[in-house]
Amino acid sequence: MQGNHLALTSLRESALASPSRCSLGIVLALTLLAPSLVAQGRAPNRVKLSAVITTFLADSGTRTRGLPWTTGNNLAIKWQSATPIPNTDQSARAKGLTLARSGSFVGTVGDSVALPMDITVVGTTLGLANVGINIPSMEVSLSGGRGFILNRAMVETALKNEGLTLQPLKCSREKEGASYGNLVDAVRAPGKTASGLWWMWDSPRQNPTLSLTIMYRRADMAQVECQG
Repeated sequence: MQGNHLALTSLRESALASPSRCSLGIVLALTLLAPSLVAQGRAPNRVKLSAVITTFLADSGTRTRGLPWTTGNNLAIKWQSATPIPNTDQSARAKGLTLARSGSFVGTVGDSVALPMDITVVGTTLGLANVGINIPSMEVSLSGGRGFILNRAMVETALKNEGLTLQPLKCSREKEGASYGNLVDAVRAPGKTASGLWWMWDSPRQNPTLSLTIMYRRADMAQVECQG
C-alpha cells in the first residue's frame, strides 16, 4: 500500500511540473483512483468457515499421524508465523503438544455474515493434533446501524447448507444451555475423513462467543464435559 501511495505522489508531481491538458487529466484521474486503490488494499480477504473446516480434515483413504503444518496456507488466513513455534500453553505442552501456530481471518457464515475469527493449530513435529477456531463476537453489524446476534444453531445450519455433515457424538442439543454449553459432533465433508468437532459457546456480559475445535483423537473428545 505504501508503494501505491508513493507511486501516485510521484506521478502527481511529474504532471504538475509540466502542466498540460494531458498531465492535468492524469492528475484528475489519479486523484479519483487513489481512494479506490486504498480501499482495495485494506479490504480483508474472506473465506468460508466451512472451507476452513474442510481443509483441516484428512483426505479419505489417507493414513496420517498428523496433517502437515502447511495445511491452510492456501486459504485467506493471516498467519503470525510462517512455520510453527514453541507452544506457550503449558497444559498442552504437558500432553506432548509442543508446537503451535496462530492466525486470523474473516470467516463467512452463509450468504451475508462475515466475522473476524482466530485460528490456532497445535501439534508435534509429526503434524497437527487439533485445530481451534474462535469467534470473539457473534454480533453482526449491517449497514444503517442495523444488526443481529448470530447463534450456534444458525452457524450449524450454514455449515450443513455448504456441504458439511454433522452427526452428534457427545452432549445433547436439547440439554445444553442457550447461553453456554458444549457439543461434540462427527464432522464430514466430501472426500474427507470424519473428525470430531467440539462446539463451545458462552455469553459473558451478553456478548456471545463461539469456538470450534477439530479433534483428530478420540481421547480428546472423551475429555469434553457436558454442561446439561
